[in-house]
Amino acid sequence: MEHLRASLIQQLSFYSHNEDEFLRHVDHLAGTEGDRIYPVLLNILTQLEFDYEEAPSIWRDLVLHRQQMMNAIHRPINLTTAVCDYMLTVQKALTQPKVVELNLFEETSHYSKCDRLTGLYNRNYLGEALKSEASRCRRYQTEFSLVFLDIDHFKFINDTFGHLAGDQVLKSIANLIQSEKRAEDIAARFGGEEIVLILPETPKYNALIIAERIRHKIEYLDLKIKGEVIRATVSGGVATFPLDTDIENEILDCADRALYRAKYRGRNQIVLFSDDKRHDVRMDWVGPIKIQELGKKTSLLPALGRIKDLSLSGILFESDTPIDMGSRIQVEVPLLSEEQPLVVVGQVTRLQASGSVYDVGATFLHFGEQDRMAITKHFTGLLQASSSSH
Repeated sequence: MEHLRASLIQQLSFYSHNEDEFLRHVDHLAGTEGDRIYPVLLNILTQLEFDYEEAPSIWRDLVLHRQQMMNAIHRPINLTTAVCDYMLTVQKALTQPKVVELNLFEETSHYSKCDRLTGLYNRNYLGEALKSEASRCRRYQTEFSLVFLDIDHFKFINDTFGHLAGDQVLKSIANLIQSEKRAEDIAARFGGEEIVLILPETPKYNALIIAERIRHKIEYLDLKIKGEVIRATVSGGVATFPLDTDIENEILDCADRALYRAKYRGRNQIVLFSDDKRHDVRMDWVGPIKIQELGKKTSLLPALGRIKDLSLSGILFESDTPIDMGSRIQVEVPLLSEEQPLVVVGQVTRLQASGSVYDVGATFLHFGEQDRMAITKHFTGLLQASSSSH
């Protein structure tokens, strides 16, 4: 319940200049959280306790009362004004009303949990949220994923354009993340240019799709600094509790290690955590592959793509046609022979136009020990051939 309260407070502040958008957010949140949001929301606005059963109808009446007031005087009505008028003249629940501006209410509580620059939660609150989410996962046998994001070359932005410009870049990216995340997700500034997302009840590969969508939107975000448009990118790591670790204090470290791999591999990408060091085995293997989108009535098309990169965690290939993000695909790779190809199932996590073709990235969903041995064997053979030639 505390997380729900904190989320509503954060959204009230975020939409303080667009209350109609906040009301739409409340409707969306009610669709996922149910009627339990209404007593919390009314308590935030009035400092009064409301019964769980009566709170939804009171909220609907309050919203209708605000609309009627606006229709009567033909101008916008602040939500706080509508609350006070409703409670004084209709519900008559307030005897000593407190008029609180939306962008100032519970300011002390808000800033004890939130970062002043970005409006995201701060590192202290992140620690509390991790403990609470881990406890919930243990109780209900569910899972959650964590995404650790870091702005690429942020020092260069600060050194080139100044720290105020760097702050603006950070705020713009934070705002984009805030608008892209789901209502139940928790976004926090970990420190500096690092941002962490907690994704409740989200398996690893779904988290990868969410993180990749955010990464892609940041890559094409126009940031105007001193009259000049610049581009910023982020690298990220994804880890899942309890799949990668069942200790909440370690989940951040797992995601951070995956983030380090993303930086090492060239930045502007999202990498899944794996404690298997062989996960980094990669090779440049160029050749035709067969691809089939699973769940669709399509024939297996030969030579539909050409591999650009292959590792123990996924594949990057060129395709003549785009494949939707999130699609499940079966890939046949004639790694050792065409008669006995490597067959893997993956989920598309990256799609980018590259001239007349598309770069498609997929993360393996089902990857057995025999598949691992086949790639490792092939890779080892390439290394031995390279060594003997020198």
